[in-house]
Amino acid sequence: MSCPAGFPRVLALFLLLSCTGNAGEMAWEERLARAFSGRLKEIESEVARLTPQLQHLPGIPIDDQGGTGGFASIHATAVPEKGELHAVEVVWATPAMVDFVALVPARRYDAKGLEAHYGMPDQFTVELIDAQGKVVRVVAKEHDARSHPVRRGHPFVYQVSPPIAAAGLRITAERLQADTEGEGNYVHAWAEVFAFEKELELAHGATVRTLSGSAPPAPWLWKPEFLVDGQTPLGLPEVPAEEHQNVGWLSNGRETAQEPATLWVDLGESEEVTAVRFLPARRPTSDLPSGFGFPRKLMISMSETDGPRVTGNWQTVAERDFRNPGHNPVLVSFPSHRGRYVRIDVTELWKNFESYPAFLALSEIEVLSGNRNVVLGKQIRSTDGMLNITGSGGRNWTIAALSDGFGPDGRLVSTREWMVQLDRRLQIETSIHELQAEAIHSVSVWRNTGLTFFVILGLAGAFAIIALPIRYRIHSNRELMQVRERIAGDLHDEVGSNLGSIQMFADLAEGRSGASDELKRIQRIASETVSAVRDIVWLLRPEGDHRIGPVEHLRETSSIMLETLQWKFAADEASWQLEFPEEANRHLFLFFREALHNILRHARASNVEIRIKTSASHFELSISDDGVGIDSERIDRPATLRALRQRVEALGATLHIESQPGHGTRLDLNVPLGRKRSWLSRLTRHQ
Repeated sequence: MSCPAGFPRVLALFLLLSCTGNAGEMAWEERLARAFSGRLKEIESEVARLTPQLQHLPGIPIDDQGGTGGFASIHATAVPEKGELHAVEVVWATPAMVDFVALVPARRYDAKGLEAHYGMPDQFTVELIDAQGKVVRVVAKEHDARSHPVRRGHPFVYQVSPPIAAAGLRITAERLQADTEGEGNYVHAWAEVFAFEKELELAHGATVRTLSGSAPPAPWLWKPEFLVDGQTPLGLPEVPAEEHQNVGWLSNGRETAQEPATLWVDLGESEEVTAVRFLPARRPTSDLPSGFGFPRKLMISMSETDGPRVTGNWQTVAERDFRNPGHNPVLVSFPSHRGRYVRIDVTELWKNFESYPAFLALSEIEVLSGNRNVVLGKQIRSTDGMLNITGSGGRNWTIAALSDGFGPDGRLVSTREWMVQLDRRLQIETSIHELQAEAIHSVSVWRNTGLTFFVILGLAGAFAIIALPIRYRIHSNRELMQVRERIAGDLHDEVGSNLGSIQMFADLAEGRSGASDELKRIQRIASETVSAVRDIVWLLRPEGDHRIGPVEHLRETSSIMLETLQWKFAADEASWQLEFPEEANRHLFLFFREALHNILRHARASNVEIRIKTSASHFELSISDDGVGIDSERIDRPATLRALRQRVEALGATLHIESQPGHGTRLDLNVPLGRKRSWLSRLTRHQ
C-alpha cells in the first residue's frame, strides 16, 4: 500500500505512520525518515559507494600472528612527573631525508580476549630528531587516541611533507592507560616503528633508547630492539588481489631437523644483491603455530656459476639463526655482493613436535637489489625436486609460488604501500561509521518527531475526553460547595438560632413555673439538636481557616451532650493535629454521637471518660461509663448496637466492647490510618 500524495504535511505524516507498507522489513521511523529526509538516502548511497572499496584493501587480523610483541616500558604514573619523559627514541645509523613515518600499536591476548592497542598512550607526540636529540620536526600530536570509534590495531600513518633530514624519531607519551594486569602500573608499548626515505626503510635494526620506565616482566616478548625488528601483529604485507591458488612451497618431510634443504635461483644476469627477504607460509591447520616451517638456521651464498653442489666460486654472504617470526617477513641484510646465482642452504629445519616430521615451508622469497626484487618471476629450484602438493580448498603448494609475487592471501607489496593502504582502510571505516551514526541520529530524530506528533494528538484527544468533563466537574463541585455553604449558613443562622431560642424559653419557663419532666425533655432535645446542627455545619464546611480539627470538635460535642454528667476528655498531642477524609469524619462523628446518646438514654451513668490516642498507623477512641452495663448475651445479638457497628464497618475499623451488668460499659474503637483508598471504597458503599 502506498501513502497518498498531495495532503498537507501533518496529514501526510499521519497517513505515512498509518501505512502498513513494508512494516515487516522496515521500522516506521525509518520509513518516516526516508519519506521526509533526502539525507538518509544520500547516506545510504555514500555507504554503498565506500563499502566495496574495503574489499581491495588489506585487513587487520584478529588472530595471533606470532612473532615478537615489540617495545614496552612500565611506569608508576599515567602523566610524567616534572623533569621526566615517558618516551622512547629510535636512532638510525645515518641521517636521511624522512618523508614517511608509521607506528604500529602493540597487542596482547589474555583471558578477556584481544587487546588491540595494548599500552598505546591516550595522548602522545611523534617528533623527528637530529643526532643530538634536538627536535627538527613535530610529526603529530595525538589526543584521545584510544577513544577512536573504529581504530582497533590500525597503524598511525604520517606523511612528512616536505621531507626533512633526521637521524631518528621520538615518541613521547603525555597520558598513559593503566595496565589491566598490573598493580597500579601504567604501560607504554608499541609493536613496531617504520620510517622511510622513499622506499628505504630507515628504522629496521636501528638503535632504540628508552628515556624512562622499567622493563616489563616478559623479555622473550618485549624488548627495545623488538621495536625495529620488522615484526608486527598485522601479518604479511599483502593486499587483496585476483584469485590465486598458489599459497607457498613445502619441502619433503625429514626425520630430523638437521637434515638440510637447499634452494637456489638463476637471476639471469649478475646483480648487486643487498638482502634476501623470507616470507613465512600460512599454517595449513589450526593446530600448527604461526611461523610453521620457517627455517631455524640458514646460510646464503652467491656465485657467478650454476649448480648448488658446484664448489666453484660460491661465497657465503650471510649466516643466520632465527627464532620463530610468526606470520611476519624476515629480512636478512648483508654488504652488497654481485652474483648471478643465489643459493640458500637451510641447515636446521622447523620441527616443533617429536612425532611430527621436520619441514621447510615458505610463501615467498625476495632477493633484493636495493629496493628491487630481482627474483620476481624467476624459477627457483630445490634439491627436493619439483614438489607439488594440493592442500585444503584446492590451494597448491608449489615451488613456483616462491617467486610469483603473492603471499598466501594476496599480492605482496612494500611495507610502505602496505601501511598506506591500511591507513586508507581506517579512513574509509571511519567515514562509514560516521555516516551510519548520522543515519541512526536522523532516524532517531524522526522517531521523536513521530512520537511527538502522536503525543500532541493524544493530548488533544485527552483534553477533549478528559479535560472538558473535569472542567465541568470542577464547576459542579464549585456550585455544590456554594450550596453546602448556603445550607450550612442557613442551619447555623436560622435553625441553630431558633433551637437556641427554644432552649432559652424552656429555661425561662422552668424558672417561673418550676421544673417539670416536659420542660426537661424539651431542654434535652433542644440541646441535642443544637449539637447535631453544629456537627452538620462543621461537616458541610470541610475547609477554611475557621474550621477546628476533628478531635477538638469531638471535645466540644462532649461538652454539650454530657453537660449534665461528670465527664473527662483526654487526647495526646498527635490526635489534636489529626485530619480525616470528609466521609470518614462523618462516620466517626455519627459513631461518637450515637455512643453518647446511648449513654444518656440507656446507661443511667454518672461519669463518662473519653480517651483518644493516635500513632503512625492507628487512631484509638475509648468511651467508658459507670452505668448499668449490658449483659453478655445481649451484646452478642446482631441488633444490639447495630448503628455503631455499621459506622465501624464503614470506617474499616474494629470495635471492642467490654460490659457487665452493674459495672458500666467501655467501647474501644481502633481506626487504621494511611489507607485512604480502602476507606474511600468502604465509605462509598455505606453512603
